[in-house]
This record gives sequence, C-alpha cells and structure tokens, in this order.
Amino acid sequence: MKFSRRTLLAAGTALPLAACAKLPAPVVFSQTPSAAQANFAHGIASGDMTASGAIVWTRVTAALDGSARPVNWELSSDSRFETLIQAGEVQASAATDYTVKIDVQNLEAGALYNYRFKDASALSPVGNFKTLPNGSIDSLHFAVVSCTNWEAGFFNVYDHIARNGDFDAVLHLGDYYYEYGTDGWGGDAGAALGRVHEPAHEIISLSDYRIRHAQYRSDASLQAMTAAHPMICMWDDHETANDSWETGAQNHNDGEGVWSERKAAAMQAYYEWMPVREPKDRALHSRYASYSFGDLLTLVTTETRLTARAEPINIDLYTKDMNGPEDAQRFTNDVLNAPDREMHGSAQVDFIVEALSQSKASGQPWRLLGNQVVMGKLHTADMTPHVVEESIVALEKDWPGVRDFVRNSAFGLPIYPDSWDGYPWAREQFYKRLQSAGVTDLVVVTGDAHEFWANDLTSDDGTKMGVELGTTSVTSPTLVSYFGDATADYSLLVTQANPDVRYYNALHNGYIDLTFNRKIARANLVTVDTVHSRDYSAGPAARFTVRPSGGSLKFTAPKGLNLKQRALFSGLG
Repeated sequence: MKFSRRTLLAAGTALPLAACAKLPAPVVFSQTPSAAQANFAHGIASGDMTASGAIVWTRVTAALDGSARPVNWELSSDSRFETLIQAGEVQASAATDYTVKIDVQNLEAGALYNYRFKDASALSPVGNFKTLPNGSIDSLHFAVVSCTNWEAGFFNVYDHIARNGDFDAVLHLGDYYYEYGTDGWGGDAGAALGRVHEPAHEIISLSDYRIRHAQYRSDASLQAMTAAHPMICMWDDHETANDSWETGAQNHNDGEGVWSERKAAAMQAYYEWMPVREPKDRALHSRYASYSFGDLLTLVTTETRLTARAEPINIDLYTKDMNGPEDAQRFTNDVLNAPDREMHGSAQVDFIVEALSQSKASGQPWRLLGNQVVMGKLHTADMTPHVVEESIVALEKDWPGVRDFVRNSAFGLPIYPDSWDGYPWAREQFYKRLQSAGVTDLVVVTGDAHEFWANDLTSDDGTKMGVELGTTSVTSPTLVSYFGDATADYSLLVTQANPDVRYYNALHNGYIDLTFNRKIARANLVTVDTVHSRDYSAGPAARFTVRPSGGSLKFTAPKGLNLKQRALFSGLG
C-alpha cells in the first residue's frame, strides 16, 4: 500500500530515522531441535504455582493400546535428583489422552524445584519451577506471549525465551494454538514451510482438539520453554473457535454441531494438555485466578471469552449504510454503548476487584492483570487522505474488503470491535468498580492483536486507570502481511489519532520481557526478525519504564523510538 504523505507528520517514514536512545543490537540464534524423548515425546511442563505447590505435566506416548500405564514422578531440589523430596506413581489412561498432571503440594514458598517423569523404559527431560514467594522480595521477571500459529512459522520466540534462565514465569495470554484446517487462515504459509495443521480439517471434536494439542506440543522450542520455565496461562478465542463468546463463535456454524458441545470438547482437551488446575465446575469455564508474589505484586488472570461475553458487534453490518459522522455517532450511542453488554460478568468482576483490593490493602506496589484483548481506547485513523487508488486496486486481489476498510476509517469507530472497545459499557463499569476500591494503578498485559502496544488506560471521566502493554504474536502474521512497507506509516497514523496510544508497532513477531522491582517496571519489547527459518536474530525493538504517578502509573524513559515515534509518545504531532 502507498500513502500520500501530505499530512503524515510532515514527512514520510521511508526516510532513515535515528533512534533517540539506542538499544542493544540483535543477536543471531539457530534452533537446534532436540530428539523426541522416547515415551515422553511431548515433553514436560509446569505451572499454576502457589506458595506451597505447582502443577507438573507430561504425556506418555508409547504403546497407546488403550490400557492404562503407570508413570512415576519425582521432585528434587537438585537437577541430578540425588535426593528426592517427593515422588509418586499415577496411571496414564485413555480417559485423559494419556496426559498426566500432578498437583504437587506441601512445598516451601519461593523455592526452586526440579521435576521429571519415568516409566519402565524411559526418563523424561528435567524441568523446573519456583513456588510463589512469601514475605519480602525485590524483583520479578516475566515473559509475556500470545498467538502461536503452527502454520505461520517456527516458534523462534519460544526458543529465545527458553535460552533465558531468569524468568519467574511465562504468562501465556491465549491463542496457544489455532483451530483452522489447512484450507483456513495461514494454510498457504504452512504448506510453503512444511508445517501444516493436523488434523487437516478445522478441529471440532474432542479427538480433533487432542490431535492439535499433540502437534503443537511436538515442537522442540515449545518443549524447551516449558521445561525451562513454568507457565501461567489463560485461553483466548482460538482454543475454541475464532471470535468466540458465551453462546457462539464467528467460526462456528450449524453444520459444526452444537456450540456448547464443541466448547466442552475444546475445554476438556485444554485441561488435559495444559499445566493448569481445573475449576470446580468445568462447565462454567470460569478459570480466572490470582497469584500473590510476596509483598511485591498480585497477578490476576482473566477469562474474556466463554464465561459471560456478549456477542461481538459486526461493525461492517452498520458502516455500509453510514454516510457521515452523524450516522457514526448514532451507531456509537445506540448500538456500541448499549448497556449490559458483558465481558467479564459480575462474578468475575467481584473476584478481580477483591483480589486487587487485597493487594492494595497489603501494601504491594504492583497490580498486574493478564488480559486477552486490547483494553485501551483505539479508534480508526482516517486513512482516506493518505491511501492512493492504485494501492486499493492492487490490494483488492488478496483483500476484498480493503476499499471498505479505508472508507470506514473516516468514521473513527473501534479498530477491533472484538476487543474492549466493542464493550465500552462493560469497560466503564469495570473501571468504576476499581475506582470505588481505590485501584487506579493497573498494569495490564494483553495479547490477541499481533502487535506491540503501550497504552494509557483512561475512564470516560478522565481518571487514569493505569497502563497497558500489548504483546505481539509468537508466529501469527502482523499487519506487514497486509500493508507491507507502509505498515510503519500506518502505525504512526494510528498513534497520532488516539490520545491514549503512546506507542504502536505492527511490524514484528516477538514477546514482552517484563520486570518489576519495588519502584519501577520495565518492559522490553523483544522481536525476532523471522519465523520462516530456524535461524533468526532477536533483540529489543523498544523499551519503556513504568512509574507510579499521581495515584496511577505513567510511561517514562522510552528507548528505541525514532524521532516521530518519540514525538507522538510525548503527545506532540
């Protein structure tokens, strides 16, 4: 796509622009996939830690003839297992697809443990996890990831995270896998890379979901990451079907059976294959949770798909009849802002507010919310003065809706109606509850959008509610696949059009390297230069520091931004 540059910050971004503060140069890596470990070919994983325990996971992959198989597990404080702290035997059976989960209990807080599994003929790899700390701690270190499509490329992001031994946990915000068949989104890329989905059709049944989990768990980089670090994870939509809500999904139709049955099958496979505790009532899909890290931070992971979410609004059904700003405002007032369009649901909001209130009352300096879809206010930038006709004609071959996309951008409507911008009533009610509890200093980490974001969070009355850090995707395509070389220009337009957006980068795959100490949080937005080869380079694209400010939080000390990004970050332009 080509933009005319008559109004874009006075000059095009195609010119070289010096960064205001330099970051370390990218480092080159090469994946070295390990051989499958005999009877434990899907590796090991841990997660869902407490101060006294954790979940440890594996799967038996040999001679699956329908009979149960005994599996031993061992826990030690040393990686050579010279002294065992705990051990036991469980049965792996077809009832759980031969997966094994142990809820290890009675451990010391803040301690590092090693674990492994074995059967009569094989040993699993060794993994480790830390229990949650009690008392005083000085720092925490997380990797924040989202959106991993097998067919879109190699899991270089996971490989890079596995190489860093310092993370306390990997926060996986969803889209751990994708439900599409080989003829769906990403199939062409998968064929070119020799990474095609199994089964080949869109997954619908319990057997389908299990096979897809098994395929993703066969990846050596994913196995290395989950052996090196525990995971705290929550699903988004693709773990069931695209753009899902409480009673349906965009990617589910009548020919694919009853939605509640498909949802139940997807969740059963998820609980079998992921290192997570199950809720008391699995049918409620209410697996939100809180994690207290000593006197430093409380993390709350949320569920924004299956518990209470109302059906997303399809803005395209409305914009086709819009002729100007009056029509857009009428849609915003009457449709978009309609009350009772839930996202969390009242029970989950009560849980979140209670957990964050306790954190505030206890004197913890940080409150972290693990969230699936963008929470900040993001509205379309008017692209009509910037996009030339020849680009629209060229793009229509592969993107039939591009002309409508450009036309509708003039209306200033939500960029992502599937995000919190499609549920403004629910967001505002959530903010009011937090304000009443004295919690206006959230750090929100978000996935889903395949882009990096640094957003201020502001309620409708102007109250600053905190900051949002959005992570890009592990492999799923970024906007470069649509906009090509113009993606950087588009990123500037969106930043310029949205007062709460401080930084937007739709260029790269990667993850957030996020640290907290007692005074500041620091976010490194780490990118990989390719997911189409196992040889890649990785390094930070930008860095931000978050500090307390006036009862809330603010972004400071940006690094890696070019002059125009820096101007927009500072509120200029």
